[in-house]
Amino acid sequence: MAKFGVAVVGCGSIAHIAHFPSIARTPEAELVAVCDVNEKTANDAKEKFGAKRVYTDYKKLYEDSDDIAAVIIATPNNVHRNQAVLAARAGLNVVVEKPLAVTPSEAWDIVNACKEHKVKLMVGCDRRFWTHNQWAKQLIEDGVIGELKMSRTSLHEHWHNYQNHVAFTDFRLDAGVAGGAAVSDTGAHAIDLLTWLHGSRVKRVVGQAQRVAMPEDYTLCDDLAMILMEFEDGTSAFVSCNRFSPAVSQSTDLWGDQGTIHTATDAINPFQSVPMAVFSNNDYSRDTLPPLLRDNRWPELFWVEDWISDPVRKRWVPLSPPRSPSNYDRMCAHFMDCLSKDEEPLVSGADGARSIEVMCGVFKSMETGAWVDLPLKEEVVPPNYKPLPKE
Repeated sequence: MAKFGVAVVGCGSIAHIAHFPSIARTPEAELVAVCDVNEKTANDAKEKFGAKRVYTDYKKLYEDSDDIAAVIIATPNNVHRNQAVLAARAGLNVVVEKPLAVTPSEAWDIVNACKEHKVKLMVGCDRRFWTHNQWAKQLIEDGVIGELKMSRTSLHEHWHNYQNHVAFTDFRLDAGVAGGAAVSDTGAHAIDLLTWLHGSRVKRVVGQAQRVAMPEDYTLCDDLAMILMEFEDGTSAFVSCNRFSPAVSQSTDLWGDQGTIHTATDAINPFQSVPMAVFSNNDYSRDTLPPLLRDNRWPELFWVEDWISDPVRKRWVPLSPPRSPSNYDRMCAHFMDCLSKDEEPLVSGADGARSIEVMCGVFKSMETGAWVDLPLKEEVVPPNYKPLPKE
């Protein structure tokens, strides 16, 4: 079995709870090097996860990369562009944590550098790797809900849930570094997920991203985002995110002309009691039910109810996908598979760059009070963001 050497730049919370454990659980991956500007943080990661080498300068790591095939960039948003572009120049395949960058030009610089140097680029949008979201994608493609016409997804989570219990640093609170919060941190997941499920590019966008709840001395970042997207195929989607709801709620609803799919990944609640549910108006027999539905249709009335009804009774089918392997385990294994088979990753760099255009389109729409056509015709910089010069 071929093993690929992996380096991680940025040894903060997402590396500890997601990337390092996933590398350890992926047989094709081997953690070779870690890097963080905080020397203690870097050394702690090396000792805990068994890396061979430790760095505080990512440029030095790139110079010593003969045994490294890929680098995972899990650093603050404002340094993604420079770190990813230099990694590509060093011949390293790249995974960049979402968001890919902060502005469109930063994002496309990464995409173009990776294309120029013929290395693979994947954006760390892990929602595509949740089992139930992949099941939803399959069911849509199988026509279970007919033609997908509209969708909605939300992620409402108070700042304190992550910042007070998980985060190593406070960069997410700094608008000059992060560029945004509800729109670019939680919103990055939501925008990418719906774009993938629709299978079409965003044609135009309108929305708002504002700080409405948190005090100015806590953060200048937006804590509420509402985004309406129209896709090139004529379908529509709505995203809502906030960073002030103490009880986390996450849901995705997919409405087709023959049915509906609901998924929830981050939390369930009394109104979303299962992580996935599907309703189809198609006329299925027991033998023609898609396997995902047939294998999860527990009888409500009588154990042979689907044998004696033709077509089977149309009702909601609750599904509870397994939590293991985790979304990050699946993402890591997928990227290693892409390296092995020379295939393009599920979340391409172009996907990530187009999501940045949606986010920045929201800020532009707040200026104009109107829909904004995509791709953007100008560079849009989020309020209070301070771009770094190119290296």
